[in-house]
Amino acid sequence: MNSNILHALPKTALSLGMASLLVAGPGFADDNPGAHRHGYGQLQMAVQGDSIDLFFTSPAYNLAGFERQAQTPEEKARLAEISNWLGDNPLIDTVPGSCIVIAGAVHHGGPSDQPDKDHHHHDDEHNHDSEDEEGHREYEVSQQLKCTELTARQALSSSLKVRFPNLEVLTVEWVGEAGQGSIRLGEGESTFQLGQ
Repeated sequence: MNSNILHALPKTALSLGMASLLVAGPGFADDNPGAHRHGYGQLQMAVQGDSIDLFFTSPAYNLAGFERQAQTPEEKARLAEISNWLGDNPLIDTVPGSCIVIAGAVHHGGPSDQPDKDHHHHDDEHNHDSEDEEGHREYEVSQQLKCTELTARQALSSSLKVRFPNLEVLTVEWVGEAGQGSIRLGEGESTFQLGQ
């Protein structure tokens, strides 16, 4: 799992120590052996100077309310809206709101996805395939942020749980000039402080 995450991260994140966080940090996968859990998401971040590199993963259900491939125009529009929001809005921000997205990538899919898969099955077997995909589809988002007035012990907030109520628990892990740490943001929690 770690190697796949590393490939998805911006190269700058690796130079900032994200790799060491993933390998030696608190370890979300260690805490949650079944990594795909509805209601739970994970955000990892590397902080240096006025920059934050982050990587967010979540079951698609938490964001879209379903995990199968979009079937109706409404569902397709919802997925497009979610991808646009994830790409344009900083998933972590300073409490004054000083962060902007410099670069980002949004991936929505799962290990069961195959190119042109839908063109091969149009019978009952296809329905079973769709049910299997229900439990595997994920969002993976990487962002590079530039934040003014970013300090080593900065108070930060995440709008993810406000925007997506199905995301009940967000585990945040970070590495930066004040060291590394992690926190679980539960119901009604959206802010935390680096170095706490």
